[in-house]
Amino acid sequence: MAEFTTEQDAVRETIHKFARKELAPQAAYWDRADAFPWDNLRKMAKVGLTGLRFPAAYGGSGVDATTLGIALEEVARFDHSCAIILCGCNITGRIFLQACKEIKDAVVPEIVQGRYLAAFASTESESGSEMRALRTTAKLTDGAYVLNGEKAMITFAGVAQGYLVLARTEEGGKEGISCLFVEADRPGIQIQRLDGFGWRSLKWGNIAFDEVQVPVDHLIGEKHNALPMLKSIVQEQRALTGLIALGTAKQALELAAEYAKIRHVYGKPLGKFEGIQFRMADDYTALEAARLVCYRALSLSERGAEEASTWSAMANLMGGETAYTVVNNAMDVYGGMGYSTEFPFERYLRDVKATQIANATLKMQIAQALLGKDYQPYA
Repeated sequence: MAEFTTEQDAVRETIHKFARKELAPQAAYWDRADAFPWDNLRKMAKVGLTGLRFPAAYGGSGVDATTLGIALEEVARFDHSCAIILCGCNITGRIFLQACKEIKDAVVPEIVQGRYLAAFASTESESGSEMRALRTTAKLTDGAYVLNGEKAMITFAGVAQGYLVLARTEEGGKEGISCLFVEADRPGIQIQRLDGFGWRSLKWGNIAFDEVQVPVDHLIGEKHNALPMLKSIVQEQRALTGLIALGTAKQALELAAEYAKIRHVYGKPLGKFEGIQFRMADDYTALEAARLVCYRALSLSERGAEEASTWSAMANLMGGETAYTVVNNAMDVYGGMGYSTEFPFERYLRDVKATQIANATLKMQIAQALLGKDYQPYA
């Protein structure tokens, strides 16, 4: 296991109790209702979870990335979707710290208080997770940026009050990409809601921008320089996504272990069979190994280490892969009832699957670290 401080252990215990009491009872409801859990967001804000990674000047706690990872793990055990929402508040929301003072002062406190939700709009249908290949454009015309393009599979599409959009502000090449803050109610924005296998309450979908007028002061950070600005944010988000998946898987494994003690097959507890014991031992070992990679990635990212990008990609990859296997095996322990919606395993499985979607891109990045940049696919 990763080494945690006494304070971090206390954080884990406190958040575990909160999530078990306040979030777990309604997790299945929000999933089945296909409704965004605004009530839970307010509950999490009330205890300070939405402001964990923000400076005290904005009402936040100013914790490090590892402490946020601990918090997200525990929330994910009881409500995977709420953990994703918290990650959005504390990671996507922190991008606003690079905005002009007026926007920063107006938006950041609202995020910390759980009254404002922002979506990160970077992925496109043709370029996928390869940010340098995006086609959305923002041309400076008559004192404003004119935004045109489409973003695909954006989490919180339709419920977010604002979007942080990556767009090309310079013609040609793979650079020249900027980040723009776009209020959700600006004319020219259309949302196509997508019904998902998992993440049902997170309201994800496609966003089309047609001649959307964006004020010049809505530029976040420096023009043409979004990717370097967002590098550490992306690294942190990937490692935290891995931990969210693993938090859900840890809960599934513990539930399966308890059930294996009381379910009797051929006159003895299921947990007495070596086949069950060995598979659980493998799952537990894989889960703990993946957690170590995730926390290592967070540590490297905070230090600005050169290898942080590779480790964060491995964290996201291992987290999603391991979690899916562990949850699937836990479902098998429950037999036919594990397949039923009366138990949470099918929901767990659907949710952790979403964390695997970017695996091809992650593997290519890891391979480039091993083979060198000359082996970038299709370059």
